[in-house]
Amino acid sequence: MKRRKLALAMGLAASMMLSACQPSPDSSIVRNKDFDNMLAEAGNTENGTSSVADLAQNYDVYQTTIQNDSLQVTVNVDAQVDIPKTDSMSVMRVRQSNLTQELLDCVRQTLAPDVTFYDASAFDTQTRDQVEQEIQGLKVLQNEVEDDGVSREEIQREIDELQEKYESAPLEVTWSDYLSDGLIHSTEERYEQDRDNATYAWQHEMNPDGEVFYSVSDGKDGRYISLYVQNNEDYGNCIRYSRDRHAYVDVDSVVADRSCHLGRWLLEDGFPAEGVLLVDISEDDLAEYADTPLTITQEQAKEQAGELLQTLGMTDFSYCEGGMYGEIISPDYIEGEKLGYRKVYILKYLRNIDGVFVNNEGGGKLVDGWSGDDYVKKMWVGESIEVIVDDEGIAGFYYCSPMEIVETVVEQASMKSFEEIKDIFEQMVVVTNALGSDEEDKVTIDIDRVVLRYTRISERDSFDTGLLVPVWDFMGRNLAKKPAAMFGVISSEDTCIMTINAIDGTVIDRELGY
Repeated sequence: MKRRKLALAMGLAASMMLSACQPSPDSSIVRNKDFDNMLAEAGNTENGTSSVADLAQNYDVYQTTIQNDSLQVTVNVDAQVDIPKTDSMSVMRVRQSNLTQELLDCVRQTLAPDVTFYDASAFDTQTRDQVEQEIQGLKVLQNEVEDDGVSREEIQREIDELQEKYESAPLEVTWSDYLSDGLIHSTEERYEQDRDNATYAWQHEMNPDGEVFYSVSDGKDGRYISLYVQNNEDYGNCIRYSRDRHAYVDVDSVVADRSCHLGRWLLEDGFPAEGVLLVDISEDDLAEYADTPLTITQEQAKEQAGELLQTLGMTDFSYCEGGMYGEIISPDYIEGEKLGYRKVYILKYLRNIDGVFVNNEGGGKLVDGWSGDDYVKKMWVGESIEVIVDDEGIAGFYYCSPMEIVETVVEQASMKSFEEIKDIFEQMVVVTNALGSDEEDKVTIDIDRVVLRYTRISERDSFDTGLLVPVWDFMGRNLAKKPAAMFGVISSEDTCIMTINAIDGTVIDRELGY
């Protein structure tokens, strides 16, 4: 019953360093981030205005062309300026929040009340036949290696270990032996119960001090259901539910974000939307599952998703965006199944505070490097909910990075006008996106939307807390950057080109979190 993982090729975005020969913008724009000063400016009525309606009175649409021949950057702006319908915005301190047993129980009772769940460690329980296959493979390898003594000796140790494992391995995996207790456990506890089980060995390695719950249905009724919860201080907290007719959707990634793990593409009238490319995929390799048609409307899907969030008590979230998607389903170890895709509605919900969305689009906080003698890697992605709906109901529910508002630091914060913000944007967008002086280093950026909303920035010397601040996000496409290919899917959907703090005008690095 060993799972077969499908390889996922993902492009990693590289940070670009500015060349010494490039002109520098005004020092006031690139000054060091001073959070005390920012909070002081937020409370200073002379800094700007706290009236959201007055920030961009003359800018329903922002249009301009920015061209720098020496840096070979051209920016075309034809953007709708979106202002939230609220009187004012504030600065709030937030922190990560753990997933609770109460929420897990509620999700389970709401989405799978009649389902018997089994611990997912059954996936990685090897039968005697599987252990024997590994032993025979090592023996073949042992005969092929050079006779230097060392390699043969190491392989023999592995064979001896597997031989011991063979004696206690079951002839077959019996689901009833893995009945789930429905409780969130510490990863240490799960690991100590069975150190040889790959599921919890991996979880313990990536989340040694955290908590986990991972259970599945047996699939005998034609529904392969997975339910996963983690509280992980390094990679984020999340709860994921998935149902499919053909496979268990892989829900146990330790990275809290969800969308980066799936091959999916936007559909229009049932076909890939403009700007979406499917590469290296033929109809023989990937076909739509005929037994999962999508006939309901998006409004009907939104109604079901809204009812789910009401039942779960998540009334602080509002619909942000969504559409019909093709979503690749990997059949894992299900015999007789082929790689295919299903049509679903994927609906995204974000926290909404007094009519203002909280969005960490384009990144979250990332720490990845050495701290003294210790290597530290931590991620805090943005809070979001995804609800996946098909004709049979809720096919997926993914809630990542729950956030708790601790206090309001500055009420009715003073903000700079959009007139000032656009000037900062026009100076900084060229410098931060220049690649070099070669002919092939030309950069063209299209901006089609500018939106005022909240985002979370990091506080000094604190990974676990942050500040919600009002920001201007400039959305569009950098045509010089090739989107990452995931499962052969390339999408040119809009991304966040630049984020500017609406209070002090500093540019926020989404990857660093400030």
